[in-house]
Amino acid sequence: MDNNDKLTGLYVFDEFLKVASERLDNAESDKLYVLISIDFSKFKYINRVYSYSAGDKLIKDLADTIVNEEGCVIACRPYSDHIISLFSFEKDAWVVEKERLKQLQDNFCNSHKQEYSKTSVHLNTGVCVIEDNSEPITSIIDKANIARRSVKGNYSVPYAMYTQKLQTIKEAESRLIPIFEKALENEEILVYMQPKISVKKGGIKGAEALTRLIDEDGSIVPPDIFIPVLENSGKVLDLDWYVMKYVFKKIDEWLKEGRTVVPISVNLSKLHFYHDSLVEDIMREFEKYNFPPDYVEFEVTESVFFEEADLIIDKIEKLRQNGFKISVDDFGAGYSSLNLIGILPVDIIKLDKGFIKNSLNNRKGKDIIKGLIRILNEIEMDIVCEGIETKAEEKIVYEFGCDSMQGFLYDKPIPIDNFENKYILMKAI
Repeated sequence: MDNNDKLTGLYVFDEFLKVASERLDNAESDKLYVLISIDFSKFKYINRVYSYSAGDKLIKDLADTIVNEEGCVIACRPYSDHIISLFSFEKDAWVVEKERLKQLQDNFCNSHKQEYSKTSVHLNTGVCVIEDNSEPITSIIDKANIARRSVKGNYSVPYAMYTQKLQTIKEAESRLIPIFEKALENEEILVYMQPKISVKKGGIKGAEALTRLIDEDGSIVPPDIFIPVLENSGKVLDLDWYVMKYVFKKIDEWLKEGRTVVPISVNLSKLHFYHDSLVEDIMREFEKYNFPPDYVEFEVTESVFFEEADLIIDKIEKLRQNGFKISVDDFGAGYSSLNLIGILPVDIIKLDKGFIKNSLNNRKGKDIIKGLIRILNEIEMDIVCEGIETKAEEKIVYEFGCDSMQGFLYDKPIPIDNFENKYILMKAI
C-alpha cells in the first residue's frame, strides 16, 4: 500500500494517524505539540475560475510550505484541499510561534495574490494545542477541525485556537437549532436594543437591534453561543429577516404614536449577498410601511468585503440608492482594513471594540486611532466607537474626533420595552 498522497507527497491519512500517535507517545517532556488543520476558502470557486490543475497547484504549494516550515513533524492530506499537520515546539516558545504561524499564512496568501487575482486566496486554520499527549490523535484532529470550521470564510482572523467554548458551541448545534426554529415560528425571539450615544449632545442618536434566545429551562442563551450555531447552519438568514421585519414594524409603530425615533441598525450576514434578489426582497418588505428609509441602517461586518467584494458592493450600492444607510461593523478587527476605506460605498464605520481597547493602551496605538479617525473625518465618513466602558476611554476618543459611541458606559443591550421607556419617549403635546 502506498503511504503517500500522489498530489502532495504527504502521508495518507491512516499512516498519519499511526506516525503522529507514535510521536506523541514518545514525546519529550520539554516539547509542546500542536495540531493544525487548514483548508482554503471557496476552493470550488478557485477550481471553477482557474481550472482543477491550478487548484491542485495551490494545494501542492501549501503542502510544500507547511512541511518546509520549522517545527513541522508530519503532515497529511485527508481529502481535497484539507491539510493536517503536527508541529513540535519548545514549550516556552509557543507565544512566538503563534505569531510565526500568522506570518506564514500572510506570506502564503500574499505570494499567490497576483497569480489568483480573480479571487482572494485565504486559509481557514484551526489550531489545537495538545495538553495531554495520551489523548487519541483522532480526538485532537476533531478539536482542530472544530476550530477551523469556526472561522471558515472569515477573512478578519488569521486562525482559531481550539477552546472549550468552541466545543460548547459544537455540542449546542443539535440542541439549539430546534429551539430557534420553534421560537421563530412562535415569534418568541427577543429583540434587544443597545443605544448609540452622541457625547457632544449628551443623548441617543441611534441604536443597534440585537437578539436573545430563550433556552428550554427559561434561561437566556448567550449570543456568542447561538449566533455561531446559526451562522454554521445558515439559519442566521432567518434570524436577520426576523429582526429586520420586527424593526420595520416597530419604527412604524413609534412614528404613528408620535414618539421620538432614532435610526435603528440591523445586521446582514454575508450569506444574504449570495441571493440575487436581496435588494428586491428588502424593498418588498419595506414598502409595506410609509416612513423614510434613513430610519434604517444595515450593518455588515468588515470580513464580508474580503470575499467576492464586487458582488457585495453592488448590492450595498443598490441599498444606498434606495435611501438606506450602510455601516461596517467590527472595522479594525481584521488586518487589511485600511485597504477598504477608499473602496467601500458605506456611510458609517464602527471601530471594533477590541481594536479600541488594544490601541488605547500605548502611545503608538493611540496615534493609530487618532490618525484613523482623522482620515475618516476628512473623507466625511461617520464614525462610531464600540465597546466604550470608561469615562477615560470616552474622553480620549472624543478628543481624537469621534462623537458617536456605543458601550456599557452608556447602556448594555436592553429589552425592547425598557428601551422604549428609556429612550423612545412620547413627544410633548
